[in-house]
Amino acid sequence: MFYDVYASASLDDSVHVRCDAAALILPADSVFCGVTAARLYGVPVPDGDLRVHAAVPATASTVPRVKQLRVHSYSIPAGQVSRLDGRRVIGPERLYLELAASVPRIDLVIAGDHMLRRQVSTREQLHAFLKTCYRRRGVRKAKLALQHLEPRSDSPPETRLRMLIVDAGLPRPIANQDVFNDWGVWLARPDLSYPAVKIAIEYEGLHHQQDPRQYSRDIERDGGLIDEGWVVIRVNKDGLFRTPRQVVNRVRKALDARRPSR
Repeated sequence: MFYDVYASASLDDSVHVRCDAAALILPADSVFCGVTAARLYGVPVPDGDLRVHAAVPATASTVPRVKQLRVHSYSIPAGQVSRLDGRRVIGPERLYLELAASVPRIDLVIAGDHMLRRQVSTREQLHAFLKTCYRRRGVRKAKLALQHLEPRSDSPPETRLRMLIVDAGLPRPIANQDVFNDWGVWLARPDLSYPAVKIAIEYEGLHHQQDPRQYSRDIERDGGLIDEGWVVIRVNKDGLFRTPRQVVNRVRKALDARRPSR
């Protein structure tokens, strides 16, 4: 685990176990921060950096320097510290700012979507906190990303798909809005949609393709939408990561075809 810190072999490795081990060699007023704090909150972040990140006051007399522990020498104001299951972590608003300084923009939006969806924070709280941050690393990026956050987004791939469309200059689609027919019968809740022109965009993860019952439900869902005059665009992992331009072109063509003629 860490030098002079041992854990039972019966324990599964996790960010929680690693943080508890790190707490044994860190000063008592240390605070878990950055991607480590994100994982403690359950906020999705890139897997690349699995070290434990902790902020330690600059006045600390002893700071451990061991592998897999990244110590940041700065103090966190008391109002920006929270407790999760007894562990000292930075508050969610401070976390959003720290992620802005350390992860790519799309991963920041993914994290922000999750924070709003799971009510870890609110858009208003994030905005109010960022207003108090001057000349802080990442603050401009955080403010720009804030306008793109969507509390109705269900998953990181949905966020990536929405941002792919937005970054291509197309109108921002609506996330997870229920669709009803003219008689008020519920038809579907597309991942993304343009209700005014009846275009639905669905991200098909592996479970959609590998689970026969889910696949059958998807076919029925799409059939119901098509019967009501909707265009359904289905996107999988390959489309999102390998051929994103084709995905954008399909959405653009569908929008062009549905625009009212002048």
